[in-house]
Amino acid sequence: MTVWAVFVAFAAASNPVRRRTCLSVQDTSSVAIGGVLACVAYTVIAVAGVTVRDALDISAPNARVAAGLVLVAVGLHAVVASPPAPQLTVTASTRWLMPVLFPVFLRPDLALVALAADRATDIASVVLAAVVGVVLVVTWWACRGSSSRGSMLERAVGVVLGAATVIAATRLLLDGVFAV
Repeated sequence: MTVWAVFVAFAAASNPVRRRTCLSVQDTSSVAIGGVLACVAYTVIAVAGVTVRDALDISAPNARVAAGLVLVAVGLHAVVASPPAPQLTVTASTRWLMPVLFPVFLRPDLALVALAADRATDIASVVLAAVVGVVLVVTWWACRGSSSRGSMLERAVGVVLGAATVIAATRLLLDGVFAV
């Protein structure tokens, strides 16, 4: 995997425009806790990725193909579907967990990209990309507007980021196919 492919895949798939609508909490500390825990989780997944893939008998190229296929579906969904509705908060004490950590910051598609990391440069790029993706989502959330569903400009930015996700996913997919 190239550093740029991982970075673009994470940044585009983070899609802060679509993720902002899912964050129904107003508490900054809950968003910060969820973001930090997601970065830690992606780091742990990337570091343990080789061991987990070996235990499951999955090669690095096959993991890249799987990550690319899943990200293509995520990107196409971002292009076609309308932004998601805000999630309901379960309780005040677990607000950082649901809906902040899950499903906004810690998502299966990005965890699969982290799992596909192979070398030290791949792990470093996953960590950097996870931090940048979380920062983008938090920044966009902090600059939120008055409407919960977003404007036409937000919709257009979400579609462009979805298309960028498809392009980055195709790069990961091809990288995995040609490495086999």
